[in-house]
Amino acid sequence: MSSTMSPNAPANAGASFPWMPFNVGRWIIWGGFALVLLIAPKLFTSGLSLTLLSQIGYVTIICLSYNLLLGQGGMLSFGHAVYTGLGAFFAVHAINLAAKGTLPIPLPFIPLIGGLAGLGVAAILGYPSTKKAGTPFAMITLGVGELVFAMSLMFPDFFGGEGGVSTNRVYDTRMFGWTFGPALQVYYLIAFYCFVCTAAMYAFTRTPLGRMLNAVRDNPERVAFIGYDTQRVRWFAFMIAGL
Repeated sequence: MSSTMSPNAPANAGASFPWMPFNVGRWIIWGGFALVLLIAPKLFTSGLSLTLLSQIGYVTIICLSYNLLLGQGGMLSFGHAVYTGLGAFFAVHAINLAAKGTLPIPLPFIPLIGGLAGLGVAAILGYPSTKKAGTPFAMITLGVGELVFAMSLMFPDFFGGEGGVSTNRVYDTRMFGWTFGPALQVYYLIAFYCFVCTAAMYAFTRTPLGRMLNAVRDNPERVAFIGYDTQRVRWFAFMIAGL
């Protein structure tokens, strides 16, 4: 059986265009998401509500980060809290240094330090972890999590021991007149990072690396057969999730 194509048909007939310039549905979804983040504290004004909204904001980032591993890459990790926790500790120490004047950085940029710390730790611990996949990978991440937990008691100068590390987010460096003392200002800072991180992680799933990660999840043998390093793909995704 043979088929013919009209000479007037375009060469890319039947191709899909995921990045159309005016995708109405996408604008509605992302615009609605931003609108919900903006008006949520106007609808729920109590102190408890603002605290819960802030917690929902950063837990959303953590869940989407874990989705990069499990949902997109098929990597069941039992130690993802390592990168969230260590990133938080680095961020807290950065706040304390900024309060002393040693590190001149405004508070809104402190989460970037935590993210970069998570990226660095994920690059170090993720390389041996992603050497394996499936159940061995899960067990390795579980062991890494237990090792870091043991370290938290061995290095009290960094982890603060059982009491943790205390800090004060209100220090002299300000931006646009915001002190980030009121809970509403803290919420909007978290909401901003929640929106940006959600958009960035969605964009990653549309990149060639994100598509290759799906392929490694579904059929790693075929991906290796066509010449891709499956361990490197998993490692890159692991680092992005750590960030």
